[in-house]
Amino acid sequence: MSLQPSDHLRHHLSGAFARESVAYCLILPEHGLMGHWYTWVNDKDEAGFAFVLHGEGPEPVFFSSETGLPAEGQNFDDWHLGRVNLKVGEPLMTARADFSSEELSVEFEFQGIHPAFDYGSNQEGTPSYLAQNRYEQGGRIVGQLRWGDRVLDFDGPGHRDHSWGTRDWDAIHHYKWIAAAGDKCSANVMLTLAEGEVDTNGYVFRDGVQSPIVKASIATVYGEGFVHDELTVICEDESGRTTTLELPHRHTLARWDVIPTFNFTDTCFTGSMEGEPVQAYVEYTWPRAYLDHLLAR
Repeated sequence: MSLQPSDHLRHHLSGAFARESVAYCLILPEHGLMGHWYTWVNDKDEAGFAFVLHGEGPEPVFFSSETGLPAEGQNFDDWHLGRVNLKVGEPLMTARADFSSEELSVEFEFQGIHPAFDYGSNQEGTPSYLAQNRYEQGGRIVGQLRWGDRVLDFDGPGHRDHSWGTRDWDAIHHYKWIAAAGDKCSANVMLTLAEGEVDTNGYVFRDGVQSPIVKASIATVYGEGFVHDELTVICEDESGRTTTLELPHRHTLARWDVIPTFNFTDTCFTGSMEGEPVQAYVEYTWPRAYLDHLLAR
């Protein structure tokens, strides 16, 4: 499956786990923060949003979310929901987004550094428990965060994704999701253990060439609380390249349950990809009961 020019818009949804979501990852190690701007809608036109900031963690330093809001047929090219707004410029390449509350406001622009990549372009395709399709994109995010008396400007690498279709968290045993970007390079790697198999998704973009990954290995150093403190990723892509992504410096931590039975551990890192500096948003997931078992040992 390849992306269509209209895939920045909403899609037809159906089924018990059907949903569509758009996310922007703000990777701000210079401020000791990572942010997550997020909005979603289901097949009943019921929508929600969240904006979250994390520091040393594991609890958020700021959290705002609402759900069950009427989307009123809006589309993602001009989306206004509660405290968030999204306006698409060039489809699948640029956008502006914001969030505002009495305590905090943020606004930013996203500029892709390469074409959006959809998981349908990987050899194994998009896993059916995850989405009908999903695209990922590294880019530059420029904006400003106002939080009380603090004014934080940011201008650097970031990431976004857009997925639509089934999202069955309890079908997943574990996944590692890594979104790394630099000034002229980007990689997204997702290794998922589900339904007794390991699915591999993502891409590498460097030296002006974007290619789907066909094989990946991730070596992780775990620290206190079974948190991933360092990782090394080695990818092989369809063009025949091998790419090494080194992420030795973790700056933030978020640990939270997306549903009562499934946990996210989110972090931001700095490191390098084939010698080029990168920033990365890294997410490891576990069934809650399994994570509790690991923590109790």
